[in-house]
Amino acid sequence: MNIERILQSAKHIKENPSSPLLHLSSDDELAPVADFINELLEENRILRQSNETAFYYIRQKIDQLLLVIGTIPLRPEELYNATLIRLDPIGIIAESFSQILVHQRQTNDQLEMAMDEIRAIFESVGGGLLVLDTNKKIISHNDALKQMFDIKEEQIDGFSCSDIICKGSYYGPCPFDELLQTGQTVSMLAGFKLKSTHYNIIATPVKDKNNKIVRIVLLYTDITELIKAKEAVANQKERLSLTLSSIAEGVVATDTQGSITLMNEVAEELTGWSRDEAMGKSACQVLNIQNKGEKDSCANIFEELKRGNSRFKRISQTTLTSKDDRERLITLSAAPIRMEDQTDPTGSIIVFRDITQEKKMETELVRAKKIESLGLVAGGIAHDFNNLLTAILGNVSLAKILVNDNDKIATLLDATEKVTYRAKKLTSQLLTFAKGGTPVTTLTSTRELIEESAQFSSSGSKLKCHFYIADDLWPIKVDEGQISQVIQNLVINADQAMKHGGFVNIGAENIIFDKNNENALRAGKYIKITVKDSGEGIESQYLEKIFDPYFTTKKEGHGLGLSICYSIIIKHNGHITVESQQGIGTTFTLYLPAADQQLPELPDQDFHPENKEKTKPKHNNLLVMEDEEMIRDISSQMLDFLGYRVELASDGQETLEKYKQAVERGEPFDAVIIDLTIPGGMGGKETMEHLLRLYPEIKAIVSSGYANDPIMADFRNYGFKGMMPKPFNMEDLSNTLKTVLNVSDVT
Repeated sequence: MNIERILQSAKHIKENPSSPLLHLSSDDELAPVADFINELLEENRILRQSNETAFYYIRQKIDQLLLVIGTIPLRPEELYNATLIRLDPIGIIAESFSQILVHQRQTNDQLEMAMDEIRAIFESVGGGLLVLDTNKKIISHNDALKQMFDIKEEQIDGFSCSDIICKGSYYGPCPFDELLQTGQTVSMLAGFKLKSTHYNIIATPVKDKNNKIVRIVLLYTDITELIKAKEAVANQKERLSLTLSSIAEGVVATDTQGSITLMNEVAEELTGWSRDEAMGKSACQVLNIQNKGEKDSCANIFEELKRGNSRFKRISQTTLTSKDDRERLITLSAAPIRMEDQTDPTGSIIVFRDITQEKKMETELVRAKKIESLGLVAGGIAHDFNNLLTAILGNVSLAKILVNDNDKIATLLDATEKVTYRAKKLTSQLLTFAKGGTPVTTLTSTRELIEESAQFSSSGSKLKCHFYIADDLWPIKVDEGQISQVIQNLVINADQAMKHGGFVNIGAENIIFDKNNENALRAGKYIKITVKDSGEGIESQYLEKIFDPYFTTKKEGHGLGLSICYSIIIKHNGHITVESQQGIGTTFTLYLPAADQQLPELPDQDFHPENKEKTKPKHNNLLVMEDEEMIRDISSQMLDFLGYRVELASDGQETLEKYKQAVERGEPFDAVIIDLTIPGGMGGKETMEHLLRLYPEIKAIVSSGYANDPIMADFRNYGFKGMMPKPFNMEDLSNTLKTVLNVSDVT
């Protein structure tokens, strides 16, 4: 190989570092030259590799610096190694950093100046400033705030605004909470008051770049003087101030042209016009009133108010038609507004009040008084009627015993007795109507009570009752007359709802409620009774009012039936509900507490001549106090037949005297039957009080034609040992006396 080829090969190897070095045999004369060239090439390769490492390191540092100053890294093709050192990019970047630092110092100076300006503004704002985080913790404040609320520096750090501002004495709306809910600036104009100082509060949100609230700035302005000034101005407008204080009435103010300048919320509600709609409109357009048929009565009012000597205009009753065509009865007062030392009015004030309900109440009061009067009459009739029935039942009872074996007469007497008991139920209804009636409860067969009441009220009508009553139905302890009246009313309502006749389904079942039942009843056993018709139904808007007194959808109804039902059920610690769909029917549901005891086996209650001697007691001495002669006579006959020795008294005074005489002669009465009501004399309650004071061990039975009198319902608390409502028959009399005379054996 000649020297020229060796140099060409060396040039190729230099340009291609991965190529193998020159290789000549040792006997070649140019071998020393090749070895020297190889050494140079090897040194070149080492130097090149070192340079590449240095360039790579420099490029990395440049890229890091570029990232720091916010520039993208260099690409290799953007800056060759040959120019890397010549351009001195590190120096350029260092210079850039120097400029950035200078700019940063300038920016910091500007920020410090801005902070000083903000602090100056912060302190010079005409009010107290408070900066809070979203947890109401105090971030910053100005001196004005400390002075305004008398706050010490140690009360600021770590405390909330409520700790140093409200101090637990303010319970009104919180602008902080409202701002967090709305995200908008909140203004409370004179909405914050501590002691005698009024404040205006403006709450402003501070948001980050993501529109999230991070701070809230509260500006407190003391507006106490402004409030006082406004109050002073308001006091100068005496008539307007007086009118506006009548917040329960509609208030409208007008200018001299009769256009509305002020309107309160009551006026909005009564007229149907909002304040914004009414402002600037003619008052007569908004106050659509008619007085005695005059369509222009509103205009007439304003004409009168414009007169120089006009002072006051009042309309006792007129009709106001609202924007939505609702009519109300109102009273209206109007007065001119006059400034001091001025004759001509500058406007007018109109005050009007809705008297629709008052008029309805007057009507209802008249109706209630009529019903109350009717109730008193009904109660008196029922009492007197019960006295008559007592005589009838007593005579029938005796007649049944003395009839011997005449089956036909016995049948007639049985029929008479049943009719008399039906009359007794009617008097019970009259008494319930008269007083509402405290229940006089007895253990009762639920099935019999439901069936008899429903069949009685449906007899003679086109209605047919279908019963779905559980075989194991529990008994109830109720006032039979009152619960019977409830069932009868519901069946009568069903009959009226089905004008062309039909079926009413009456169900009864046992049910047990826990303490969390939806009817809010006490936990325990109940009887569920349903009365379901397929009539025309009740409109949904009336369902909530269906039990209200005097509410009725019937043209001829008085609205008392269901309210009496409701009252009776509630007094029995029960519940009543109603469900209805128009065109489908109505279902009433009753819940009554079940009795704890079972019904006893009824003994043979027929009295026959052959067992007459078996019914006679041991000749006990009895005293009967009764003002009605016929009842005294029949009571005496029945008691004599039952084997008792009887003395009679017509009033309380005679009873006391006879009882005292019997004790003095050593023959005290074993029991006393006392009539509760003695017109014009000492009644049963007062008589019993005297007897108990003198003879605490007395055994007395109270009797009354007012079967639902509270004393009858709670007779033991008045000292009586037994109770016997009128009318009563031989069996009632006998059973009550046996119970009382042997009370120690059964208690």
